[in-house]
Amino acid sequence: MFRSAFFIVAISLAGAGAAQAACPPPTPGNTADEIRANGDRLVCLQNEISAASAQSGFELRLDALEKTQQDMAIQRRLDALPAIPVFEPPVFGR
Repeated sequence: MFRSAFFIVAISLAGAGAAQAACPPPTPGNTADEIRANGDRLVCLQNEISAASAQSGFELRLDALEKTQQDMAIQRRLDALPAIPVFEPPVFGR
């Protein structure tokens, strides 16, 4: 499981790094082309933020799944322990 989780994280990080385009720098000015270029830049920045947010969501879910797996492994180990006999004191007068 840890190998597959590592593989998934490695693939997602490699894909996210390659897919994110560097957004152009802000363009000063008030012409229509400069305003359009700044609008395109803002859309690019929003897309990068969205991708980063999705990536962090995936990482949080992966961490939660790994914690659940560790909890289940600990529970299996506890379940495998032999039962401890409980001492029952003798009851007199019945």
